[in-house]
Amino acid sequence: MKVALTGGIGCGKSFVLSLFGEAGWLTVDCDAIARELLTRDAGTIDAVRELFGEGAILPEGSVNRAEVARRVFHDKEALAKLEAILHPRIRAGWEGALAAAGNRPVIVEIPLLFEKNLEKLFGISVCVSTAAETQLVRLAQRGVGRSDALARMARQMPLARKELLADAVISNNGNKDFTRAQVAHFIRQAQ
Repeated sequence: MKVALTGGIGCGKSFVLSLFGEAGWLTVDCDAIARELLTRDAGTIDAVRELFGEGAILPEGSVNRAEVARRVFHDKEALAKLEAILHPRIRAGWEGALAAAGNRPVIVEIPLLFEKNLEKLFGISVCVSTAAETQLVRLAQRGVGRSDALARMARQMPLARKELLADAVISNNGNKDFTRAQVAHFIRQAQ
């Protein structure tokens, strides 16, 4: 079984992904793949340096993710260029994990699943959803200011649209036990 997990920024996709992992599923976090590429992959780091200059690179040699985020979330052209660098590399990472999964159930968290028309590559798509104000609070806890948070949210497909496109929706508006119960129910139904 190959499942894609998506949702809006700050909706709790990572928490839901961890619940699948606790249930024995192979989990693939595309944000973690991106962080690894921006921290350790020389080809990715060089491409980002070429695109944004030395100011985008930290003294130890990894990409200054905060600086790059500041630049791209207010500049569609720069974002598209960054995505052209990252997305093929990230896709190669999750495709490799799918190929290695064998018969084990696997769930891949892809924030831009529907925006990039990747849902057709999976048997089931799941959207993690939460209220917009909850998203903003969670992003503030990560140090993202309200205007930057709203800009990032605006760059993604509206959450209501993702909910309509998904095969299943997990609401992350309640407490963690409420979310756990939904994931457990999904897993029971999927098997």
